[in-house]
Amino acid sequence: AGSAQTLDSPDQISSVQVSEDGSANSIDQSVTDLRIGLRQAINSFEPSHLKRLVLFTDGNGNMGEEWDIIEQAREEGVRIFTFPATVVGGNDSWVEAVIVPEEVRKDEPVLVDVIIFSRNKAEALVELLVGSEQNFQRPVVLEEGPNPVTFEVSIQELGLTSISARVVNQQDGAAENNRLDQSVMVQDQPKILYVEGRPESAHYLRDALEKGGMDVVLSSGADIPEGPVALDPFDLILLSDVPPEEMRQEQMEGILEYVRDFGGGLLFAAGESTYGKDGYSGSTIEELLPIWFEVEEERKELALVIVLDKSYSMVGAKLELSKEAAKAALGVMDPRHRFSVVTFDDTPYVAVPLQLASEAPRINQSISQIIAGSQTNIYPALEKAFEVLEDSKAEVKHIVLLSDGKTYADDYEELVTSMADEDITVSSVAVGEEADRSLLSNIAMWGNGRTYYIQDAQGVPQVFIKEAQIASQSTLIEERVIFESIQSSEIFTGLDIQAAPDLEGYVKTRTKENAEMLIEVTDGAPILARWHYGLGRTAAFTSDVKNRWSVNWLNWEGYGKFWNQLVRETMRRREESGLIFEVERVGEQAIVTVNDIRDEGVLRTGIKPEVTVSMPGEGEESLVLDQVDLGFYRAIYPIETSTDYSYAFQLSANEEEEEKNLHYTYEDEYRRYPVDVQSLIAMSDFTGGKFLPDEQDIFQDYGKKAYVKFPLREPLLLLALTLFLADLGLRRLPWAWVRLSKDERS
Repeated sequence: AGSAQTLDSPDQISSVQVSEDGSANSIDQSVTDLRIGLRQAINSFEPSHLKRLVLFTDGNGNMGEEWDIIEQAREEGVRIFTFPATVVGGNDSWVEAVIVPEEVRKDEPVLVDVIIFSRNKAEALVELLVGSEQNFQRPVVLEEGPNPVTFEVSIQELGLTSISARVVNQQDGAAENNRLDQSVMVQDQPKILYVEGRPESAHYLRDALEKGGMDVVLSSGADIPEGPVALDPFDLILLSDVPPEEMRQEQMEGILEYVRDFGGGLLFAAGESTYGKDGYSGSTIEELLPIWFEVEEERKELALVIVLDKSYSMVGAKLELSKEAAKAALGVMDPRHRFSVVTFDDTPYVAVPLQLASEAPRINQSISQIIAGSQTNIYPALEKAFEVLEDSKAEVKHIVLLSDGKTYADDYEELVTSMADEDITVSSVAVGEEADRSLLSNIAMWGNGRTYYIQDAQGVPQVFIKEAQIASQSTLIEERVIFESIQSSEIFTGLDIQAAPDLEGYVKTRTKENAEMLIEVTDGAPILARWHYGLGRTAAFTSDVKNRWSVNWLNWEGYGKFWNQLVRETMRRREESGLIFEVERVGEQAIVTVNDIRDEGVLRTGIKPEVTVSMPGEGEESLVLDQVDLGFYRAIYPIETSTDYSYAFQLSANEEEEEKNLHYTYEDEYRRYPVDVQSLIAMSDFTGGKFLPDEQDIFQDYGKKAYVKFPLREPLLLLALTLFLADLGLRRLPWAWVRLSKDERS
């Protein structure tokens, strides 16, 4: 068992004493140490004999590895013949293990796997107690062997938290092994810096992340803290549809250092502001990401109509800036693109008929001649723009509507929806406080476009240029996205990503060498890719996170789970930069190790790990750790084998502290596994023995002979004496013959 004795006769077996701790020359029945029994048997053989070892066991050792002794047996010519021993507890079931993730954050949904081992099929109730309050129960039908039962829990308590699993089986004959305890260190919520280019749409992802147990800080690109030290409190930076011009170079370099040198995480979600060579291509952010933004492309065939408010409220700087904005938009278009301007007050006018952008001088002259009119009426102007584009064969047909005032009521939704059905998109620009912002926002939503609100007309040219660039970019794919390939990943745990709703668009990019492609589309372009950069991780999602390209995902039940798991797999893992502290029970010993892997494999010298051991109701004891290798410290602490002990191991190393709990809820012998037949067969085959042998199998010689040492000293001495005496006799023989002859003559 846990110790061994050698007997002179089988008759002595009945007199062997047993105990739970091996005291007073007894056999320790709390564990099974096959190694110690095999070693003692091998050492008992006479060296000059053919060696046969007959082993009766269930093969379920739980104290160390025995294969080094089996290899020794083979080297010494010991053939092992195995017989399976009877195992009690045919109806038994027990809690085999409680598996918890190594790193758990407060309020994070985590999966706890409870493994129930059953000797037969039975109905049972599995109960999980988390901390002091949460109690989960699940009825199950146990099959013979291991049965995983998974609970999804979130832990509200910070620090070391206990988790206890219990199985209730009415057919179970033993209650000692029905409970197993585990502990987990619960850290504070991960802190996420969420930088959203369109703040009005930030609530979709922010709410999903906060529901998943994350502390989300919302920011704009301009407000990102500068430098890695200022970013260090965050576990991940999430950039979503942030125009590159919103960030300063110092901010981008700070993000790079935060990821590379501080081990931070960066998750980049695309959008209309991140396209092609005019977006992040060649930037510091692109260096961090697993994708290239610039791809070989041909500009789309584009027909662009500017619908411009020229009512009397636009008189002066507003109208002049808007006319210059229209000219600026024309200036960034390809000569092969087509361009038109529809103006309106209470009546629409086609100021510039749809024509090639190469006619820029004539078009600019027509734009310059636009003058302000009377009241604002948007609906007829949109109808006129629809007529202009309806017969166009262009690949992309886009309208930009600008207005600064209120308009007459009408059925705008039906009109703009009809445009969308004809693949005509509509964006809107509201200028000043008097603009009908609600209506213009709805028009952009119905028209699958973008909406802008500008207080100062000085910003109009920039908006028009941006709209022209976005509309003409072939790297912006605004169509139904079909996933061609999805690689297996822990990010998709518990998700049927193949069944996710379609995305409505993405930014076309290229995957970098050595990056991991997780989702790609039919032409091989990535939707989701990730890689390591320095000490940190980065991931790129080339669609968006909100109500444009991901509009169908917002109602998908997996939306929150997908983003929470992607964030958690990308964010910084704090322990990677410090010490790895582990406590493992092996039989009656706790193996305590400290491994220092700081600075990407560069080990420190001079650390002094100290461990304090305590049990409930007892005092504390200091444990000395020996340095057994560079950066590796180890100690062995004996533990009580009586049931239901809990040990606390507190590590203190320089300025770092960590605590581990080791539970000894029941003895290993209460894991009453069936006979490990395969192990017994392997043991016998390896040493030349046999599983379930007959008597003649054990006693045959298998072609081998034993050479017995025979002492020759005494026979040789006797032979020497005999020869000596014979020699003396022979030497005396001539004298005897002479004497005899004389006697005869006389």
